[in-house]
Amino acid sequence: MKPKKQLLPTIRPRSHSVNLLEYTSDRLMATWFTGSREGSEDQVAVSSTLDPLKKKWSDPTVILSQFDYDGDRWVPEQTCPIETGEGETMIYTWANPLSSFKLFDRNDGKVSGEAGSNSISSTITYGKAWGRDLPECRPFRFRLKNDRAVDIECISGQHGLPERGIVFQGQPVLRDVKLGPAGGWLIPYHTEREPLWMHSRFLSVEGDGITSTVNNIDLFENPGCLEPALAQFPDGRWLCYMRYGGSGGFIWRSESLDGGCTFSKPVLTNLRNPHSGIDIAVGHSGRLLILYNDSHQLRTPLTLGISEDEGITFKTHDIETGAGEFSYPKLHQSNDGIWRAMYTYQRECIAEVCFEEEWLLSGRKVIGL
Repeated sequence: MKPKKQLLPTIRPRSHSVNLLEYTSDRLMATWFTGSREGSEDQVAVSSTLDPLKKKWSDPTVILSQFDYDGDRWVPEQTCPIETGEGETMIYTWANPLSSFKLFDRNDGKVSGEAGSNSISSTITYGKAWGRDLPECRPFRFRLKNDRAVDIECISGQHGLPERGIVFQGQPVLRDVKLGPAGGWLIPYHTEREPLWMHSRFLSVEGDGITSTVNNIDLFENPGCLEPALAQFPDGRWLCYMRYGGSGGFIWRSESLDGGCTFSKPVLTNLRNPHSGIDIAVGHSGRLLILYNDSHQLRTPLTLGISEDEGITFKTHDIETGAGEFSYPKLHQSNDGIWRAMYTYQRECIAEVCFEEEWLLSGRKVIGL
């Protein structure tokens, strides 16, 4: 089967950062945030579900609008959905107060290009950049009931989490595939506030979606390890790839040989990274897949790779090569064996490319380690 691409429907001019959840019923849901720009007054978190017969995604449904907390209006950002052992949906997210977003002069030293040391911008217009200064990045969670958020709770300082500077971005993964949601989840996150600037960590959540044991895993090497992506091999070993904490770098890699209790010191791969998100997954075949921007500076091309030797080498295809931004990708293999690559498309919408492993095996060879 040749790869098939479609753009998901949208309700706002800007969309970013998708995550996926396949329920035990095989229903597939995608979540992301959308607005006029990142941090705008109309930014909301949305969900969409896949029609299994038509292979089309539904129009986005607003699941979380801005909400009141601690005397301010808070803007929801990335959403990480999990299915609990009770068959409910719990979503972990992070948010910033609306008052922390403002227009910066691109030349004032606070914002350079798309990101500065203490501010992140998403919309650059007429020499100005819309972004946040020192991010609060507070963690929250909520239940999804009738497609709307209920029981919103701030979890700053709980379960070993810092009070501030927490970014849930990575795809949650089951701790035990055989047990499913009842066995609990690992939710990747990274930190964006001193003294933990760009450290990768994981939140371990039990099957109820709430109970958690403190996980002291902390992965860091200069100039930073962030937005960790997790995958597990059939023998129980875990692999973690991380975004490089600066431009002109390479993807970080760490491994766990004890079921995720400890991870090795991060090492650099030969895979380029332009300070942009990545994703990895292990398929039903046991092969390792990766989706990343094969560039030191640009969020293009978007490159898909497959490895039969656990990341030493990859066979790759570029699924996007045009100018602009194709970023924050996610990989998912459905129970029917079909793979989905989903990602931010030009910050305008979310794109999906469906493919089979056999097509990917015909790609060009790239040295991973």
